[in-house]
Amino acid sequence: MHHFFRGMSTKDYDSSDLILLGIPYDKGATCGLGTSKAPQVLRELSAYLPPFTSNGESIADFKIYDEGDFLDFDLAKDVIKKALNNHKFPLTIGGDHSISIYTQKAFYDYAIANNKIPVIIHIDAHPDICDVYDNRKDSHASPIRRAIEYGYKTENIVLVGIRGYEEQEVKYLDEHGEITVFKASELNKKNCDSYSCLFSYLFNRFKSDQYMIYLSYDIDANDPSFAPGTGTPEAFGLNNQELISCILDMFRSLPIKAMDIVEISPPLDINNITTWLALKSLYEIFKILKDKR
Repeated sequence: MHHFFRGMSTKDYDSSDLILLGIPYDKGATCGLGTSKAPQVLRELSAYLPPFTSNGESIADFKIYDEGDFLDFDLAKDVIKKALNNHKFPLTIGGDHSISIYTQKAFYDYAIANNKIPVIIHIDAHPDICDVYDNRKDSHASPIRRAIEYGYKTENIVLVGIRGYEEQEVKYLDEHGEITVFKASELNKKNCDSYSCLFSYLFNRFKSDQYMIYLSYDIDANDPSFAPGTGTPEAFGLNNQELISCILDMFRSLPIKAMDIVEISPPLDINNITTWLALKSLYEIFKILKDKR
């Protein structure tokens, strides 16, 4: 049996490129549960996946240090700040999207302390900008609203793939036109350079190193035909190949310094295809991070 992240896993923090942490928490979810299982299932599947991209490029010399799983959010924040302070890339595996309330706070604190402007690119079927949802302020429908509360400027938040809204979110977005929204319906238009428009906007807006970008990737941004294993599947979603191509362009050209991938629910999945999608996507990202290193 191979080890997790075969060929890439390291026990040496100093020589690592990426710091992995799991937050197996799904108490912020309100519909289908099971995202607490995602960090372990993703690790287990990684033992079967050789360290190569889909084009056969080796990523074996990209080194991953696994900090393990955390349900104490303060400890998780400390892990992320330590990684950033050591010029490592922190990758958080959720968990439902409420975990981003805490990871994005750690990122915000680090960016401000280092005189950078923190940015969130939120790839998701939902805006996640509810103030209170299901009588909670710490719901998976609220991370962007909480991020704005603790200091992210609304003009530095970009929502990508949106197609499912609560009434309060529609109202909030109507009142805050400075929040840029790329709807799934726009990105899915055929014979249209919609992804090019998205990338051009991001590049022209955030390419300067005065910015630090946190990429939050909710697997339900992908159409449920590609990613059925998620608690709130929304029809009319994004295409696998087009989305990963755009994400890779972002990593090549933008100052993305941290990432989470959330809302994978193995118990709701079919043959682990949603976790495999996440894992294969991460391997493509690792190649870009390796090249930029």
